[in-house]
Amino acid sequence: MKKILITGGSGFIGTNFINFISSKKHKILNIDKISSVSTPDNFKKIFDKKKYLLLKNNLEDSNKIFNILNKFKPDYIVNFAAESHVDRSINDPIYFIKNNINSASNLFHAYCKYYKKMKIKLFHISTDEVYGSITRGEFKENDTYYPSSPYSASKGCADLIAASFNRTYGAEIKILNLTNNYGPYQFPEKFIPTLISYFLKSKQAPIYGKGKNIREWMHVEDSCNAIWKSVISKKKFEKMNIGSGVRVSNLEIANLIFKIMKSKNLTKLKSTNFLKMVKDRPGHDERYALNTNFFKKNIKYTMKKNLYVGLNETIIWYIKNNEWVKNVNKSYNFKRLGLID
Repeated sequence: MKKILITGGSGFIGTNFINFISSKKHKILNIDKISSVSTPDNFKKIFDKKKYLLLKNNLEDSNKIFNILNKFKPDYIVNFAAESHVDRSINDPIYFIKNNINSASNLFHAYCKYYKKMKIKLFHISTDEVYGSITRGEFKENDTYYPSSPYSASKGCADLIAASFNRTYGAEIKILNLTNNYGPYQFPEKFIPTLISYFLKSKQAPIYGKGKNIREWMHVEDSCNAIWKSVISKKKFEKMNIGSGVRVSNLEIANLIFKIMKSKNLTKLKSTNFLKMVKDRPGHDERYALNTNFFKKNIKYTMKKNLYVGLNETIIWYIKNNEWVKNVNKSYNFKRLGLID
């Protein structure tokens, strides 16, 4: 049995990752500040206290984090902690900059002190958005960062701080840049859950601009598998891209979700009026695409969930977990974000 310390484990990917590794009988400490994108109730029916512990902490004090590391003595650390919504970062950039850079820096600092005693690895989960937009081709791990939003800039800063701590302190912080994820427990205001919600209510779903922005989509189950394979791998690396290669436009995603739901009689909307084009958000990246050759060669994990199956399962999950959606929705309103008043 391994001890795994996870930060930000009550958010979307963190929740799915904890659910995934819990089946492997590891002891898990989840450090989470319980913010607007955290849902601690996700684990009420799943874990006993011998295997899972939630510690409420905002990662503001490096010394406290160091003491936690000393007491828990983890074999691995996986950092998911971050505020993660681009639109919200446009409305409140300082909040994102403060949280995503400071919390990561405090964790890295505590880890580097602990690393002197115990040579363990820390895996920092990042995003493809740090690279910015690419018209053609794919971003490689050594490409320059060119973020377009306060969110992606804050994540990019955290990545650079991680790399600098490796060079300064000789630590082993591993940066994993993931493409767009979707699946269970994703916050309802995100793109795919929003489409599902609107179509279930037979309301036209909003889509930015002309819907031509292209994203690389990966089901969170595959993402968790890929992260875990990377964690236990003995391959040496500082930075690695993880993606599916499945690149489609927002309009194509909306069409596919509508087609699936219409075939199941889950919406009364007609195929001629199920979308409403709205004003684009500032700095909206045109296209994301990651080169994952290093991952494929060294981790050797093949994504198992194709887009149609993944979306179908996601739609069913949101229908079956409508109470969860309602409870999460109480923490915010449906006001469109991304524009400064």
